[in-house]
Amino acid sequence: MADGIGQTLRTVEIRPPSVREETLNVVKAAAAIVFIVAAYVFRPVFSAPDIAAPALGLLPYQKLIRDASPAEQRIYRELQEGLLEAERMRAQTGQWPDIKTLEAEGIPPFASDPTQKITYTWTSVRQDWATNYLGVPTDVTQPAWVLVILEPEPGAPADPAPNDETHHRLPDGTTLHVSIWNIPEEKRRSGFAALRLPQNEGWTNWLVGNAQ
Repeated sequence: MADGIGQTLRTVEIRPPSVREETLNVVKAAAAIVFIVAAYVFRPVFSAPDIAAPALGLLPYQKLIRDASPAEQRIYRELQEGLLEAERMRAQTGQWPDIKTLEAEGIPPFASDPTQKITYTWTSVRQDWATNYLGVPTDVTQPAWVLVILEPEPGAPADPAPNDETHHRLPDGTTLHVSIWNIPEEKRRSGFAALRLPQNEGWTNWLVGNAQ
């Protein structure tokens, strides 16, 4: 039909979508919503780090003590305690205590302990600015242990490293570099000279965290 100015009008019939089409559209929308919600909810699981993965920052000769055997973990804890006691004596006397002194004070692991299934013969070795406390097992199938303490050489600049498991600071400000190591007894080659770099002789450095 035309109006008075020559334009043609058309009538368009608008029909609602069929039930099938409407149902399909609803299903698609619902699926999209479910996908978005699922992606949001499970995103932390996909992106979370694997807590069982090896700790980053460890060097080839370093391991976490949590992965060691119970017997190794016990010796490690006792060496940590012994280290703190030895540092206390060093601060008081200016000298690192020998094994007899540590034994007399009942300080583990140097003192005899009837509950300890593995027995060790402990010796202290000092050379220049390195002090070692070396434990050799009576059972050669068990690992040997060494506590390595390195003091700064005279005239060396102060070490600015913060206190952590490998850096201990004495009351006079002396920063010590300390570490705990073990090695299968049949592979041990040292013991008569103080170790400075045990990793060069195949020793394993045990850590609580990943400090270096």
